[in-house]
Amino acid sequence: MPSDETRRMLKVFGVAVTAYEDAVEKGASPGEAAKAEAEVFARLREVTALIEGLRARKK
Repeated sequence: MPSDETRRMLKVFGVAVTAYEDAVEKGASPGEAAKAEAEVFARLREVTALIEGLRARKK
């Protein structure tokens, strides 16, 4: 069963992706879009680390 931390991480990742999508759709300034994109990649690294940790635990 997913932990509260996993749920929180995935929620934050989803919010970051949505914010990036909104920035792209509204034609945000390059700086604003880049900031939103950087947030997505930062959250993606967290999710990737979570997956790698789970993979290591199953071995």
